[in-house]
Amino acid sequence: MAANAFLKRIREDFEFRTYITSTVSFVVSLAFAAYNIFLGAAYKTVWNVGIAVYYLLLVGVRAFVGYKEIKFKKTGLSVEEKEERRKNVYLVQSITLFLIDLALTGPITIMVMQGKSVNYSEIPAIAVAAYSVFKIVTSSVSYAKTRKFSNLGVTALKNVNFIDALVSVLTLQYTLLMTFGDGIKGDMFTLCAVSSFAILALLIAVSVTNLVKAINIKKAV
Repeated sequence: MAANAFLKRIREDFEFRTYITSTVSFVVSLAFAAYNIFLGAAYKTVWNVGIAVYYLLLVGVRAFVGYKEIKFKKTGLSVEEKEERRKNVYLVQSITLFLIDLALTGPITIMVMQGKSVNYSEIPAIAVAAYSVFKIVTSSVSYAKTRKFSNLGVTALKNVNFIDALVSVLTLQYTLLMTFGDGIKGDMFTLCAVSSFAILALLIAVSVTNLVKAINIKKAV
């Protein structure tokens, strides 16, 4: 009975479902960061170490938002009081994501300038592809739904998930080029540079949009 009630709540309660899926994303992202550290050590690639640090920072942001939500619920605040406090959390999260996305310029530059082929096995390529497809599909659908949802805690978590999905595209691109290509050379250099910095520009645009929204919400208090 308890299991049925839990599943029913997941299906019907968008807010509850967001917290559950965000917890799963927290664990998966932590594992993915650890996997990239392993790849960086095994194949001696600075890119994997750099992107692992980026994912750990995203994990930290998720942990911060999740901790605040748990704290709000334990203090017995009203719905209005929770939402007022979420405005501060949303602002801090938006500023942090903006700074983290700016810092991503370093790992992307390292990726583009690396000319040698790493020669990954097919296992990393399959693992990264599976992770990327899952993140892109689930995060895009959830991000679109969240735009109409008033809970800022849910919005904050979905923003992190969406950014996570965009960065997974960069990771997939790099892994495929290193696994099935001859490194980032010639035409691949141009393609990789353009696509990578286009994704970076999109990441920063999303972060700026969320930051402006957070500032406006805070000013309206």
